[in-house]
Amino acid sequence: MRLKSYLWLVFGLILWALALTLSGCEGDAVVFAPTPPPEDRAPILYDHPSGAFSVSVPRYWSLHEQNTTTLATAAFAAPGTNEPALLFAVINLGREVSSSEFGDLLNLYQSQVRSDVGRYTEQSRQAMGDGSWRLTGLREIAQGTTQAVNTFIQNAGTFIGVTEIVLDSASTDATLLQTIVNTFSIHPDAPIQPADLTTLAFAKNSGLGILHVSAWTTSEGVFFITGEVANYGFDTVRGIPIEAALSSVDGLELTGAVDAVMGHGIPPGGFAPFSLRFGGGQPTQAVDYTVRLGKDWIPVGDNVIYGTDALSWTDSSIFDTFNRLLISGEVTNVSDHMVRQPRASVTVFDSAQNVIGAGYVDITPAALEPGSITPFEIPLQEVGGDPVNYIVNIQGLP
Repeated sequence: MRLKSYLWLVFGLILWALALTLSGCEGDAVVFAPTPPPEDRAPILYDHPSGAFSVSVPRYWSLHEQNTTTLATAAFAAPGTNEPALLFAVINLGREVSSSEFGDLLNLYQSQVRSDVGRYTEQSRQAMGDGSWRLTGLREIAQGTTQAVNTFIQNAGTFIGVTEIVLDSASTDATLLQTIVNTFSIHPDAPIQPADLTTLAFAKNSGLGILHVSAWTTSEGVFFITGEVANYGFDTVRGIPIEAALSSVDGLELTGAVDAVMGHGIPPGGFAPFSLRFGGGQPTQAVDYTVRLGKDWIPVGDNVIYGTDALSWTDSSIFDTFNRLLISGEVTNVSDHMVRQPRASVTVFDSAQNVIGAGYVDITPAALEPGSITPFEIPLQEVGGDPVNYIVNIQGLP
């Protein structure tokens, strides 16, 4: 999840600023005007559809936007990257807050409201000259892997604005990110309905999120990276590829693996597991890994999936004589229509809620008539730790 560097853009901005300075000189000074950047790469002023805020960003950066009656967000990612480097979020508290109460709101946001609570550790906070606060911290994105994050929180009238910057990518241009953040402007006259501070917990930098990742090696030397993908959007998504890369200390990619998220799809607010297998094990030079959604993924058009609205099931678990974890049960078609291609998946968690195993099976028969009952069994050859709980999910297609 790394961002590419665009130092040339910063250099161009510096030249542009220098040209403005020279053009203001008196006398016979010679002014060298830089060539304007191509129109499709010039910064553009982004106005959120709600009218709650605006910010100037490179026009070729991708956008993920949330616009509800109580929450306005926008996240931006450089081309070729999967994780946005910038997230802006604005809510309306419906009342102005004093400076002392604003301090309490900071504490509440950091300890209970952040969307990454439980994975985030604050390291410092500093009052800025414009009345905002900068909070630095580390976010755990996988076991032993953290991400540096700067958070700015400010208020304008009754509005509260949050800016989040991901800083730890080796290819991220921190100067460019700071330049963008400095253009962020809240418009407190926007028609956003009042809401509680906890609304900011729903601010997401992407419609999909990768969570609870862990990496482990079997007794035979096979290396696994397991986790799950969350759907924060409003539509069911299907056909999601997931990929991982192992890299050396100098950032050189040594090997990779690609697979698909398990199950037929992920409904809004749902989760689905993944398991990436490196049969040759982890290269000795590998010191780091990244996990990302497939770059070329395009959402599938037909996203009708049957889940708990049409299917119910029972499940239980045992370890067999081969020390395999077996998840078995029965699934029933409780709907009044046919359910085709039933598929069962399981996500196994350790005590820290990291995913330490995942698997799926296609259930037979391939079509379940209304009222029909059929058994299923999911064998897991290996798990990466001590399993504490698991979740079974069964889906079908029309």
